[in-house]
Amino acid sequence: MQTKQVQEQKRSSSTFKNIIWIIIGVFVAYNIKLYINRSSLAQFEIRGNEIIMENKGLNLQDFQLSSLSRVLSQNPQTTKLNAQLSLNYINDFRNFFVSLEKLKDLNELSLSLGNNPIINELEQANLLSQALSKLTKLETLILGLDSIFNNDSRETIIKGLSKISRLNTLRVSLINCDLSGNGLKSLYPLTELQNLKSLELILVGSKLKEEEMKHLQTILHKLPKLTKLNLNLYANKIQIDGAITLRDGLFQQRQLKEFEIDLYFNNITTNGTESLMGVVGSMENLTQLNLGLEFNYIKNEGGILVGKALSQLKNLKDLSVNAATKNFGWEGYEAIVSAIERLPPLESLELIIGVNKCGLPGAELLKQTLFKHDKLKSLKINFLENYVGDAGATYIAEGIQYQKNLQILSVNMNFNSLSDRGALELARAVKNAKSPKIVDFRVSQNQITDKGIKDVFLLLEKALPKVDLLEVELLNTALTNATRDDIELKYGKVDKLQIRLNTIPPSNWE
Repeated sequence: MQTKQVQEQKRSSSTFKNIIWIIIGVFVAYNIKLYINRSSLAQFEIRGNEIIMENKGLNLQDFQLSSLSRVLSQNPQTTKLNAQLSLNYINDFRNFFVSLEKLKDLNELSLSLGNNPIINELEQANLLSQALSKLTKLETLILGLDSIFNNDSRETIIKGLSKISRLNTLRVSLINCDLSGNGLKSLYPLTELQNLKSLELILVGSKLKEEEMKHLQTILHKLPKLTKLNLNLYANKIQIDGAITLRDGLFQQRQLKEFEIDLYFNNITTNGTESLMGVVGSMENLTQLNLGLEFNYIKNEGGILVGKALSQLKNLKDLSVNAATKNFGWEGYEAIVSAIERLPPLESLELIIGVNKCGLPGAELLKQTLFKHDKLKSLKINFLENYVGDAGATYIAEGIQYQKNLQILSVNMNFNSLSDRGALELARAVKNAKSPKIVDFRVSQNQITDKGIKDVFLLLEKALPKVDLLEVELLNTALTNATRDDIELKYGKVDKLQIRLNTIPPSNWE
């Protein structure tokens, strides 16, 4: 009896051990699989002589980067490389940079390294600088260094790329890099690029103030004559004096054909606007202009100055004006839109002029402008919070329907006191528009009912056969839960249609 009990206990113990080993085996297998999956996160694709590495934000670590370094070493004939490696956990790029310099035939390079916790900054900067200097056939370089490297290391890298004699197109992104004080001096070697024709400097949130603009002025003075210039100074504090200093630098680049400047939240006010618009108005060769003046307190006087500058540009084909600001009124709006109306026919127009309460007269003026520019290929209207009402929406809809060659259409009429009627007029304009392939349609924060929203979708549904993509935003309307569910059930999985809906309590509309 005792022997039998002992045997059963042994059998039970053996079974328990087997179960434990099975669990351990499964756990080990899972972790091996997990390790393999983590290793395989490093992605690349080879298309002839082009290598594409789309690895932004995949949480890659150093050991995963090594596989990408081998790809470079094994493909020295590569002429085009797109390596997006930002937003990872990579400490050490040294082997990658050593492999990069072997691509002697490289003609185009897009390399994004930003927001990685790199170590031994100066050593890695030296290796990147050395690699870039050896890419003697490089003509196009897009370099992303957001939130990494100090000024000395950055200058080392810029010195390296400044030795690429054939380089004619350059984009350097330094988002959230501290360039205060003498930080912009690290970019001085750019002036040695005598064949440079196109330059983009993305200096968002770089702690630039009035004093720092003197360094940017120096760079602009010493650069060769460019055909394209993009200065993104979003979220800095250059203010009036900085704008005046920047103007003096831009004066040396008046031959530009394409110019883009973003000064969002720099508090340049009317006086700073006057300085900048004075030089912009003298750029007689401009075919493309992008003005980002949002929230700079330019007021009506600033709007009039923008209009005056635009009226002098007779060769424009592509125009984007962002003058959204709470301190803006009818006179400034009228000056800008009337100036656009008087321009020769445009191919592309983007007008971001929200938060100005231009109302019904503003919508009617825009309609007249769109009647004049009736051959647009791209039209983007952002009338956020202008309270144009249903009648104003009808005017804008008429202007859209008058277009003959549209390929891209974006309409943002959020916060405009629309009811069903206004939303339907805009939806009908989308349906009737001649040939748009990409449409972005937004009528959020308006009092549109269940019936109105259903009718909007019935109209937009008829536009689907001719478009490649239709995005619809209807947030914070008078939509009920039941109708929202019906719409999501009917259209939620429709090809080429992307919708954003929600509901709010009815009391919000009382």
